[in-house]
Amino acid sequence: MLAFAVLMMAGGCARAAETVERESAPRSTSPSPSAAMRVVQPETLTGIPESASRRLREQAQQNTDNLKQFLDGEATSEVGSVYALRDSSVTYLLSAVSGKVTDPKASLDKSFADLPKLAGVKPSRPGPMGGEARCGSGETEGVPVTVCMWADNDTIGMVAVLGMPGVSPSLFVRVRSQVQRAVA
Repeated sequence: MLAFAVLMMAGGCARAAETVERESAPRSTSPSPSAAMRVVQPETLTGIPESASRRLREQAQQNTDNLKQFLDGEATSEVGSVYALRDSSVTYLLSAVSGKVTDPKASLDKSFADLPKLAGVKPSRPGPMGGEARCGSGETEGVPVTVCMWADNDTIGMVAVLGMPGVSPSLFVRVRSQVQRAVA
């Protein structure tokens, strides 16, 4: 069963550095939704720096490992990291993989079915990259959490935002655009 760590706060394994690419600034051009895609790890996410929290980084990587089950074959790139404000009032757990996603809609159906503590799961605007996107909200250890996921034929990813009771569609699209890139 797919059990994402963000709602259970359980550990996982360390990040595989050879499959993570870093990029400091998002590109300004939007790729075609039909172009092959990869995921990269930005230095900051919506201006928030990467966190040094080992526990949260392990959770993000565990989520990344869980997403791999939706690929037909091996991951071609992956990201599993955490970004947090200094005071930890807002934290982003980012997890994404690229490869062949056979059924994006069914992948999101299964993912959200395995997150029963989320309420109000509904479709969200996927942005210029296309595919399917959904968001839902819940609470973990008394902290509000919003989980947004996307899936297209080349990538599947999620961002869990802790400390923010809701995520605007434009924020979700901005996060996704900083992580997903067309293959050159």
